[in-house]
Amino acid sequence: MKLKLIFSIIFFFSLALVLPGCSLLQRFKKEESITLQYWGLWESASTINQVVADYKKEHPNVDIVYAKKSPQQYRESLQSQIQAGKGPDIFRFHNTWTPMLEDILSPVPTDVVSPADFKKNFYPTVFNDLRNSKKEFVGVPLEIDGLGLFWNEDIFKAAGIINPPATWQELAQTAVRLTVRDPAGNINTAGVALGTASNVDHFSDILGLMIFQNGGDPKSPTDKASSDALTYYTNFAQGENRVWDETMPSSTVAFDGGKLAMYFAPSWRAIEIKSSNPLLNFKVASVPQLEGGKIGWASYWAEGVSAKSQHQKEAWDFVKFLQEDESLIKLYGEAAKSPSRFFGEPYSKVSMASKLAAEPLVGAFISDAPYMRSFPMASRTFDNGLNDQIIKAYEDAINSVLRGTPAKNALETTAQNITNIFNRFKPAS
Repeated sequence: MKLKLIFSIIFFFSLALVLPGCSLLQRFKKEESITLQYWGLWESASTINQVVADYKKEHPNVDIVYAKKSPQQYRESLQSQIQAGKGPDIFRFHNTWTPMLEDILSPVPTDVVSPADFKKNFYPTVFNDLRNSKKEFVGVPLEIDGLGLFWNEDIFKAAGIINPPATWQELAQTAVRLTVRDPAGNINTAGVALGTASNVDHFSDILGLMIFQNGGDPKSPTDKASSDALTYYTNFAQGENRVWDETMPSSTVAFDGGKLAMYFAPSWRAIEIKSSNPLLNFKVASVPQLEGGKIGWASYWAEGVSAKSQHQKEAWDFVKFLQEDESLIKLYGEAAKSPSRFFGEPYSKVSMASKLAAEPLVGAFISDAPYMRSFPMASRTFDNGLNDQIIKAYEDAINSVLRGTPAKNALETTAQNITNIFNRFKPAS
């Protein structure tokens, strides 16, 4: 009997030796089960769960419960739930929300993405946007987006124009050529949707881009470069030679309906337009530049981990898995399978640019990504915070200029409003 016991012990220890990387205790003790809550905004559960299934093959003890949330009141719900200890472990947030969410964002561990890898793997705007006041990285992007120039091929062809404009000077000239009026002078087909706030979707992104390109400071727009950018923007909707005005429908509706030649928007608008009007012939080009310059506009989302999570290590491990090339390719492909999507989210990693560079609806955003910059003037984040309040301040400035106020004077009020807004959303010390 004793001999049998001795042989049994020897057998168990021998088994441990032939199972490398695992202790005897780990092999005979069931690993602790962990459940991670994951809040997203745009991907369906069926898309995310494809990647979750791959992760579980390597981590069978980790369950990940994904919930697609409504963007309405999302930012406020996210903060209040996490602060109450009831929120998700992993969540999506906008790149401009970093200052507002600082107290709930866990720093990215260096073994997930090191500072050197942030600089190497992602576009420069990511390196600047996703750091807290302590210069710690607090999010990992799975996509990149911003502004592209959508152009109607049929309208261009009818006017004998082959290519979209590459500079703002070319754009202004092209817009005049493409604008069609009725006998009374009213615009039937607009050359480009610029100049107003009420019916130009993404007007704040466009104006922010113009200010950056002109060398202005959107946070303190009291400089001449900012006022010149605002004047230039509003000129498109003023005077007898205007190419857009407030009588037109929203720019998205006008472009979708074939009544607008050029339209600025993020990549996801192409999905909406294709779904609404499959017969519309359009492409997306890089945003126009000033002579000798190169600046694009960034507005994208990242994955973060709650500072209140009881499983931060495991949560970050899953985020690390999400941003691997194979996972990003699967997410893009699964999203593209949807009849209403056509394509996934443009890849956030520099090394993957070549995979989408030639894509007619996404390639322009990839081309502009190395030159993108951001500021909390990003439309449709629904944050009721920095973005929405700063957008309102610039909307007031545009309307003031259209009523005859000099841009410089209008922006003095804007600058003061922006200072007050940032003070309201200062991170807790």
